[in-house]
Amino acid sequence: MKSFIKTKKGKIIIAVISFVLIAAISICALVYYEHSRYFCQYAKVFSYSEIKAEKKPVLVAHRGAAVLAPENTLPAYEKAAQSGFKYAETDIRATKDGVWVLTHDNSLNRMTGFKGKVEEMTLSEVLSHKITKGGNVENYPDLYTPTLDEFLALCKQKGINPVLEIKTSPENRPDAPFGDILKLVKKYSLYENTTIISFDYGALEIIRAVDSEIKMQLLTKEMNEEAFTKAEKLGNCGIDCEYKSLLKNTDLVKLAKNNGFVLNAWTVDEKSAARKLCDIGVDFITTNAIYY
Repeated sequence: MKSFIKTKKGKIIIAVISFVLIAAISICALVYYEHSRYFCQYAKVFSYSEIKAEKKPVLVAHRGAAVLAPENTLPAYEKAAQSGFKYAETDIRATKDGVWVLTHDNSLNRMTGFKGKVEEMTLSEVLSHKITKGGNVENYPDLYTPTLDEFLALCKQKGINPVLEIKTSPENRPDAPFGDILKLVKKYSLYENTTIISFDYGALEIIRAVDSEIKMQLLTKEMNEEAFTKAEKLGNCGIDCEYKSLLKNTDLVKLAKNNGFVLNAWTVDEKSAARKLCDIGVDFITTNAIYY
């Protein structure tokens, strides 16, 4: 008697099963890819009130309330204010003609489908491409990349404290108008409320050379002595660290607190992690997911 898998019927069944498995794996891979690219909008929301702690950190809306509206857009920050956030983080880059706009990526591709690089485009060129991706984007049919000026105007109106992450590097764009960031902050009387953050130490050095007092936070993936040294050198500068590194290095967290450093944890989308960060005494939690 022939082996079943060698029969015509057996081969067809095996082929169908193989096709289904390949299709299932492909779909899972596509879903994972989508969620990883737009992780802000897929964060699992939970309420901050559920966390019991003696002292809770202040929440910072990461790229706005990106679960409810496309990240780094004015509707996302309006939703953040409605949700109870008093602090909101945004990413800023300088266009070719020197206008600061809100975008995390150097390319517009992920949010608009256009592959042009923001820092090689004029503001007019940036605004010629609609935002077509992001949380509930179907509710916002005429959405474009906002300017820093528009964002700060909204912050003033809604009572939001802006946290500005500088993405443009002075190494690549020495002509970028870093001083204009401070001018815009002062234009809306938000100087005392604003914090400037960046992974790029050179960008923070330029801002500090212009202004000796504005609050800063050095972004880092690792809680280590190098972050301490750089933040201390800048002055009035906290440390904005990936939360897993903070939880792994609680001795350094304690040292930082004892030395007066402000600590911000990014990006915290899990209730259990938020609870642990409360326990070790961080000052801020940057999140996509938490409601008050």
